[in-house]
Amino acid sequence: MTRFFVRPDQIVHDFVLLDAADAHHLRTVLHAQAGDRLAVLDGSGREWPATLTELGKTKAVAQLGEPVVLGTEPAVKVTVAQALPKMAEKLEQVLQRGTEIGTTAFWAFESERSLTHLTGDRQDKRKIRWEAILKTAAEQAHRAILPALQISGTYADVLREAKTFDLALLADMGGDIPLLQTVLAEHPKPTSILVLIGPESGLTPKEVLAAKKAGVHSISLGPRTLRTETAAMVLVAQLLYAFPN
Repeated sequence: MTRFFVRPDQIVHDFVLLDAADAHHLRTVLHAQAGDRLAVLDGSGREWPATLTELGKTKAVAQLGEPVVLGTEPAVKVTVAQALPKMAEKLEQVLQRGTEIGTTAFWAFESERSLTHLTGDRQDKRKIRWEAILKTAAEQAHRAILPALQISGTYADVLREAKTFDLALLADMGGDIPLLQTVLAEHPKPTSILVLIGPESGLTPKEVLAAKKAGVHSISLGPRTLRTETAAMVLVAQLLYAFPN
């Protein structure tokens, strides 16, 4: 069944008003028509079965059934703080695959070695595109919530927020770094985890030291060197395997 995330204000009594983008998807991609079934989510963990009653070029209307509470979210909430990579497509992979795996939130930040900078109109346009990617991925993966996205702030801002998590981890390529399982053995029951991922060339020694001073644990993902867009996916998958629902 096709699923659509909507804002709470789009639900009025027993009906939902889908926006132009969702109406276009229903009409041109799914070739839907009145009477077809779909599902609607408001990001609070609830899902409504719905029946399409009206489909136009700029809107669609569906009648809602009784909502159910989904159990598809992981027990531990993982936030991925990803340094901006050289190519925007790499960050889009992190957002899409990370959402499918079960990431709760994303924070894109500029590190010293980041070659991409987001300011002004470019930042606004990127955020609109990236939020659309999150929405599509969450709908396809049957997520109960829509992951949050933040693309403002500095590396220092990320480190200041690290203390609000039960556990903060930095994927480090340096030598003599403990494996993930070693650190997790010392933190058996976190409910919120921050994952820090550097850009293609990694974080600088100064940035790694700053993370250590902020209480972030450096961990190794093994002897092989992973791409920046791969590291986050591997780490999140391992964390959700270690802390199942």
